[in-house]
Amino acid sequence: MTTVTVNETTNTVVVTTPGPAGPSGAAAVMVRGQASKMDSGTVDITTQGVYIATGLTATFDASTANGMALATTNTFGLKNTSGSTKLLRFFGSIDARTVTGNNQTLGVKLAYNGVAIDATECRAFTGTGTEEAKLVTSWMISVANNDEVSLFIANHSGSGDISFRRGRILASEVFA
Repeated sequence: MTTVTVNETTNTVVVTTPGPAGPSGAAAVMVRGQASKMDSGTVDITTQGVYIATGLTATFDASTANGMALATTNTFGLKNTSGSTKLLRFFGSIDARTVTGNNQTLGVKLAYNGVAIDATECRAFTGTGTEEAKLVTSWMISVANNDEVSLFIANHSGSGDISFRRGRILASEVFA
């Protein structure tokens, strides 16, 4: 609501139009969270081109979190614990290569409650030797309270296991 204040003593007019509540407003606090794994692990692949949970556990950064926790079903993910449905922007990345083989195509997707979101797919090649694929994805997702978003991975070139090197997932609330 716009307010107009007239001061007849000083002969001034002040017009005030408050902006919407946002991250710095008194009426709102952003829901946010992030988790990472900076050491290696192996993702067991049984079927070529099928996206699966990594089976690895990320480390949750509680010092920056508000209204989120580490996912409990797929532990390389985040869980909305804010008490209500939130529109969140997710970013996820994985650096990986295959345990054996060169020039393999790997893929990453975000998953909502264990179901891969096709629109979030990103693919990259591993190269030769120890060259890693750099996989990155990002998407806005409406996440209900206690629901989870996690990272899924696939080997599109074969059924060889994936050598996970490092990765992260983060989410921050989007204000409409």
